[in-house]
Amino acid sequence: MVGRWAQRFATAIEHPAAAYAAALAAVALAAGLRYAAGFVLPDPPNFMAYYPAVLFATLVAGLRGGLIATLASAGAVALWTDAPNQSQLIFFMVTALATVLIARALRRAIIRGVAAEERFRIFQEHGLDAFVILEAVIENGAVVDFAWVYANPAAEEMAPDGIDGLVGRRVGEAFPGEIGAGTIARFAAVMASGGPDDIEVRRVIDGQERVLRSSAVRLENGVAVSFRDVTAQREAEAAAVRGRDQFRNIANAAPVLIWTSGVDQRASWFNDTWLAFTGRTLEQERGRGWLENVHPDDREPLLAAYAEHAVHRGTARLEYRIRRHDGRYRWLEETAAPAFDNEGAFMGYVGSCVDVTDRRVAETALREGEARVRALVDSLPQLIWSTRADGYCDYLSPQWTAYTGKPAAEQFGEGWLGLVHPEDRDGVQQAWSQATRGGLPYDIEYRLRRHDGVYRWVNGRASAVRDPAGAIHRWFGTSTDITEIVEARTELEVRVAERTRELQESLEEQARAEAALAQAQRLETVGRLTGGVAHDFNNLLTVVIGGLDMILRHPEDTARVRRLGEAALAAGRRGERLTRQLLVFARRQELKLEVVDVHGLVEQVEPLARRAGDEGVPLVLRGDPAVGMSRLDPAQFEAALLNLVVNAVDATAGRPGASIEITTARRTLAEGEVAGAPAGDHIVVSVTDTGAGMAPETLERAFEPFFTTKEVGKGTGLGLAQVYGFIKQVGGAVAIESELGRGTTVALYLPAAEPEARVEPPNDHVAVDDGRARGARILLVEDDSAVRAVTEGLLDDLGCRVTSEADGPSALLRLAGPERFDLLISDIVMPGGMNGAELARAARARHPDLPIILTTGYAGDRLDQAPDASAWPVLRKPFRAEQLAAAVRDALGDARVSV
Repeated sequence: MVGRWAQRFATAIEHPAAAYAAALAAVALAAGLRYAAGFVLPDPPNFMAYYPAVLFATLVAGLRGGLIATLASAGAVALWTDAPNQSQLIFFMVTALATVLIARALRRAIIRGVAAEERFRIFQEHGLDAFVILEAVIENGAVVDFAWVYANPAAEEMAPDGIDGLVGRRVGEAFPGEIGAGTIARFAAVMASGGPDDIEVRRVIDGQERVLRSSAVRLENGVAVSFRDVTAQREAEAAAVRGRDQFRNIANAAPVLIWTSGVDQRASWFNDTWLAFTGRTLEQERGRGWLENVHPDDREPLLAAYAEHAVHRGTARLEYRIRRHDGRYRWLEETAAPAFDNEGAFMGYVGSCVDVTDRRVAETALREGEARVRALVDSLPQLIWSTRADGYCDYLSPQWTAYTGKPAAEQFGEGWLGLVHPEDRDGVQQAWSQATRGGLPYDIEYRLRRHDGVYRWVNGRASAVRDPAGAIHRWFGTSTDITEIVEARTELEVRVAERTRELQESLEEQARAEAALAQAQRLETVGRLTGGVAHDFNNLLTVVIGGLDMILRHPEDTARVRRLGEAALAAGRRGERLTRQLLVFARRQELKLEVVDVHGLVEQVEPLARRAGDEGVPLVLRGDPAVGMSRLDPAQFEAALLNLVVNAVDATAGRPGASIEITTARRTLAEGEVAGAPAGDHIVVSVTDTGAGMAPETLERAFEPFFTTKEVGKGTGLGLAQVYGFIKQVGGAVAIESELGRGTTVALYLPAAEPEARVEPPNDHVAVDDGRARGARILLVEDDSAVRAVTEGLLDDLGCRVTSEADGPSALLRLAGPERFDLLISDIVMPGGMNGAELARAARARHPDLPIILTTGYAGDRLDQAPDASAWPVLRKPFRAEQLAAAVRDALGDARVSV
């Protein structure tokens, strides 16, 4: 208590005037006490009362204050005593001075203690570390708990939830349960051992678990404990460990050699790839151990380079040799980058190395190859040149400069184009521009001026050199003098042109011969059909003639006349179909594709096929009537089928028991199952005979034009070739199976098609009359008087006004007159030197808006040779009244006719 009071009093008066005043006051107080003692004691001591005043004055005012108090005390004694004892006064002075010295030392200690306590107080109040002092609670001689007697603000902030102030509380109260028991046991152990200890504990503060680093030391009757929150530090350390582990995991998985070093330029870590490469352990490589594998010639330069880069903390890029696990030295390309911590402090280097031995070998080989290529280029007679990727010429061989007589520098870029002939320059520039823009090969002939001023033909070629990504790296080209070749080629082209004309004439003659042969074969077949066709036509004419004769005999019997007329009309239609089939087979009718019922079409052509065969060889038709539809030209198909039947008849000639069978079936083919046939549904039409069959060598050439095994004059060899051509045009295929002595089967594979919507034909006896033809003025041109009369009658029935002419010239005179016509109907085949197509062309020239209809029973080549034949509709003879009426109405259209 006295010491604390002395501290406070000694530091309370800091000003010198106040301190000296206090010292003098202390002396005056002592003098008063001495005077008062005289009333109580008979002989009071002179100096005893002044020692406290000297001590007080020294503590308050220091050495000077003590000296002043000593002198003042001696003066007071001398003044108030009649005869002071000199020896006592001297003794007082000496002892007072000793007191001053002792008090001065005491004062300094007090001041230092106060300063230390103040610093301690400031440190504890503002420090980040928590500090507490706990006194032991002893019961029955044993420590049972600890109580806080001091806690700085940082410690109070870390107090458990719900605790308001630590001072005065017990540990067991603040931390009930195992935590409190463990804490008490720890402090008791520190008191027993003297400490200090240093541990980390986990506490829940403000609902979050925190990590605290704590240290306790024994005091006289307790412990002093300091602790701080190291949660962030531990999390940072854990993150650093995770980062280090992640870095090492990534580095170990990398295909490159990776290492790290410290600030002392010593290696601290190598990844697994490095260790596998060198065949050494991490302990062997650390520090400077890795230098043992570096090539002796590279060690000193490598260390010098490291030292230089470490001074500037810069990135290093080096190449050196290192011994691989197999003892071979390999070149490494290394990149080392400096590493810094969060505060920017240098931590060392992180480096990666790549084995570039193969690349260096390749570069060396490339340089050697380039030297060899340059030597080769210099020895070649061709003019060699090279350009950049954009086409800029930057190299010309010595041969080029010697050939052109100009320095290479003057021809770089586009300067070389100035030596190209003016007539060729644009073409060369365009070709070169297209090549450089599109990466296309450059191959062109042009004329180049030689050093003597003569233009010579050269062949310029160039190819692009590409990098692995496909981008053009450079262009390399050559130019070769081909003047002699061009001159020889020009002369050869003249000769070839002459020979070509001769060959063309020969080919045209051959084509005419082939056409004649083909026509001869068709006529040959037609000749074989003549007997059967004549028989059929005689039967048809019997019905027509007999029916008309009976109608003329009994015209009054209306029912009989109608019945006989219908029979004659049906016979005429059968004759029309038979004629059309013959014309198609003779290739005298245009061909059109349409979706047809294949089996029904085979049934229609079957009677004609029987006539083409031998009466002694039976022809059988088999198949499913619902086999399906296919898109083809019916007439061309009929001709192909007749060709196959004729071939089958020839193959079975003279063979007893021979037969021919036509079958239809539907089949689904897989890809490649039948050569030439696509996958999918097909209609298969097969013609099978039991004839002599074909040998394998004959079978291989069966579809070749003009190939035949028949005797001369018996066939042209075009039959199967025409069948093959027709089937390929409709997207199908042909297959032949044949064996000597066992017959032949020819199968036509026709792609199946979906049925198309068809318009029902008009009733044979009822025509729709919409009135468009009534009153129309029609010019009819027909050379046959009977046909002309019938046609006039049909047109009259339609309400038309008809004017007739027998030939083309007469019709033209009529058209030149004042009379105007709404429609021209003309036969194609007519006398007088002008056919119907020529008449139509002349009429259209005079009257561009005049509708025209052409009629024909057999036009031959006349209509096919007309370039504008498709401009006019053609009405085939014989035609019925309904067909003529429909043609007239379609030609007139919606136009208003003159009445």
